[in-house]
Amino acid sequence: MEENYEIANLQFDSLRNITDKIDRKYLLTGLKSKNKIGKNDEIIQILSTQNENMLREICASEFLSNFEICNSIPKEKVENENLQNELIKMYVDDQAVRNNLMQNIIDKYNIDTTEITKDGGVEVDERNRNRLKEIIGEFGFPTKKLVGKDAIQGVFFIIQHSDGDKEWQKSQLPNIERTVENGDLEGQKYAYLYDRIKINSGEKQFYGTQFSNVDPVNKTVELADTENVEDLDKRRMKIGMMPIGMYKKYMLKNL
Repeated sequence: MEENYEIANLQFDSLRNITDKIDRKYLLTGLKSKNKIGKNDEIIQILSTQNENMLREICASEFLSNFEICNSIPKEKVENENLQNELIKMYVDDQAVRNNLMQNIIDKYNIDTTEITKDGGVEVDERNRNRLKEIIGEFGFPTKKLVGKDAIQGVFFIIQHSDGDKEWQKSQLPNIERTVENGDLEGQKYAYLYDRIKINSGEKQFYGTQFSNVDPVNKTVELADTENVEDLDKRRMKIGMMPIGMYKKYMLKNL
């Protein structure tokens, strides 16, 4: 097992030598591998180079909770706290129906667990989508300044899971692109939505984020149709996403 962490650490360091734009999941995977092999000094150095937004996201992980830098992040200020809380609740429901109970978010925003919807994915997606349409109509597309980073993550996932209205989902891609350009969302999120829209349109994906078959019983995953697979890792690494082979292993581990 330690050998696996050593390999993961080497792969992580190789990516860091190529780009400073690293996907949050891969960043956490790399930091965890360093934690497992006792390279805490390197973890501290890496954490010190992250911006406040990234620290807010990754420091929620339990293995980073004892690092001083993670305990010194100031509370995020937003213009509309009520809207933030509503979007966070929608985000929690979106993930709960997919068996991802985000305890760190629940604790952070003091969400009443008895009010979380854990069943009825299609109904939750439709309800969230319709409400988000109303919010965009009233406030414009949400920004980090308006509702905070966590709520923006929720907005993304609601759009990503809006397969019930593919035209509206597609219409939101420019909004997600602008949100990325403004620094309110990771560039990888654009890749996920771009690929999903392509697959939903019967076209090939570009970044390798979508899978045609995920089999938790036999522990296998298969990529959906992908453009120019030979250069896929190059495209992924340009925007800080982990190599597709490692991403498949990450998925299998979490099935």
